[in-house]
Amino acid sequence: MTGASDTVAGPDALSRLWREVVIRHGGRPALTDGRHTLTYRQLGIAAKSVAGRLIAAGAGPGRYVMLDALAPLDAVVGMLGALAAGAAFAVLEDGLPESARAARCARIDAALLVGRGAAPGGTDLPPWVDLSPQLDGPAPESAGDDPGDRTAVPGGPAYAMFTSGSTGEPKAVEIGRDALHGFALAAADRLALGPGDRWLQLASLGFDVVVEEVFPVLAHGGTVVCRPGTAVPDPQDLHALLRDLDVTVVELSTQYWREYARWLDVRGTTTPLPLRRVLVGGERMDPDDWRRWERAGRAALVHVYGLTECTVTSTMYEGPLAEAAAEVPVGTPLANAEVSVRGPGRHPVAPGEVGEIHIGGPSLASGYLGDPEQTARRFVTGPRPGDGRLYATGDLGRVLPDGNVEFHGRVDDQMKIRGHRLEPASVERLLAADPSVAQAVVLADARTRNTLLACLVPAGPATAPPPDGVLPVTAEQRARLLARVTAELPGWAAPQRLFWTGALPKNAHGKVDRRGLAARLATENRAASGSAPAPGAPAPDGPPVAASAAVELLPAVLRRFRDLLDDPEFGVDADFFAGGGQSILAMRLVTELRADFPGTVGLRATTVFDHPTPRRLAHWLLAAQTRPRSVSTPFPPAAPKEHKD
Repeated sequence: MTGASDTVAGPDALSRLWREVVIRHGGRPALTDGRHTLTYRQLGIAAKSVAGRLIAAGAGPGRYVMLDALAPLDAVVGMLGALAAGAAFAVLEDGLPESARAARCARIDAALLVGRGAAPGGTDLPPWVDLSPQLDGPAPESAGDDPGDRTAVPGGPAYAMFTSGSTGEPKAVEIGRDALHGFALAAADRLALGPGDRWLQLASLGFDVVVEEVFPVLAHGGTVVCRPGTAVPDPQDLHALLRDLDVTVVELSTQYWREYARWLDVRGTTTPLPLRRVLVGGERMDPDDWRRWERAGRAALVHVYGLTECTVTSTMYEGPLAEAAAEVPVGTPLANAEVSVRGPGRHPVAPGEVGEIHIGGPSLASGYLGDPEQTARRFVTGPRPGDGRLYATGDLGRVLPDGNVEFHGRVDDQMKIRGHRLEPASVERLLAADPSVAQAVVLADARTRNTLLACLVPAGPATAPPPDGVLPVTAEQRARLLARVTAELPGWAAPQRLFWTGALPKNAHGKVDRRGLAARLATENRAASGSAPAPGAPAPDGPPVAASAAVELLPAVLRRFRDLLDDPEFGVDADFFAGGGQSILAMRLVTELRADFPGTVGLRATTVFDHPTPRRLAHWLLAAQTRPRSVSTPFPPAAPKEHKD
């Protein structure tokens, strides 16, 4: 099945496209965060100014510029500046530990580390460049010729994104300028983007979805609407952003979209009128959730599927979804991708048969930087003449009679956690590095669906439970075991629950039976996460309110914690996050509590982070109900309406 065009992007196609867009749409808004807005002409000048500074510091064709700790609006200017300098960009995720930051810079051999202000602490980092002067004030209109005209190399790299590696070291995927150019045009064409579109930028800047949020809309004169900060907004705040900033397109992870849909259901409301498309991807979508959204008459859904190695997104599906459909298809290929389903020997299977999804065409990455072995393993060639280069995704799927592709799981143990691909071996190796651990197995937690749990075989008999039993690790053990993980990997990769087991179940081939292990964990007797004190006992760190009043709220709050974490033993002083909670589940908890206590003022997911136990949150809720309401505007007003040149 083929969806790729036979045309290949010409020399410097990306630079030419950007120059043409700036000329055609010069006076239209290109980039805004609601407080500051840059027209295409201003953004072009700012990018040229950044490019000049980067070139003077040593950036150039084939070299990487690492963007560090920039606000979303500044990061977009930095990306365009790096490309205008003929260089490529990469981004450091928020919250990465020092060793991981240095390792990622080394992996791509970054020439420069750029950001605002003084150089960050740490050793083994590239030379620092402070871009504050270029980001704070546009260069004069006479800034000179576009540096990209002189330095861009056809076919050179555009950016690198990091994905999980089985060795514990992240893999750096290199995407070329021609691949980025082709993707921007193909995605814009499929979504019918135009100058009137305003795409809300929500993804983590170190996640390749940011590329989809920026380049397709800029390719056709639309506006990238950056959130004011890097924190992910609650569903309520997301709704305010969509409404107040006149957003027309937004992309959400599957879990985040589910929480937004739940919030809309509870409020009995719909998406803001300007919003016309909601892209959703990263994990399997429940067809009932899709149909419920459709019946509510909300903005059209687009199910997206793709991998970092194939330039973000390769297929898209738009409804309506048939009532009999058991799965939501991932769609048909974009114009820059070729998608096929193959069996043994990489031969295509018949329509309707399940096989491994392969992606080819001009969207493919050049490979993994510094890792020729992994590049050769995943980037393959088909068995027939003319098959060309293919990326073996590791995903199972089949082609439906209407040409749509349907996802059917994985051929290996790789998993998706909160939209991020994870090789569980990368976490298992770090856990097994502890002297007390003989073997570690990491699984997706069936209770939450977007966090991890780990089962550990002890190195000695002291902590070993019976062969078929499991025991939770102690708080002290948990802190020690996770220290290595959080020092090397992002926070979402750290298991929320950890257990000791006497032995791991094996299948007929002698490998760990992960399904059997998951079933064992599902039936184990949960240890109480905490115990309820006598009624009226003082609340630790709680606000100064009557204990008896707080006790009346506590059962309802505790029930929500227990239902959400699927733990009937969860105690009143147990920690939500130690019990398997994380940011998306905190959003869901807030939605449920808002329905229970509609008079509450100021309840946000951040409230759960500050008050993570049922008792403390009950005291906060009681105090919040007595606060006076105030009129406030949590987000800035919409940017000025765009005007014609």
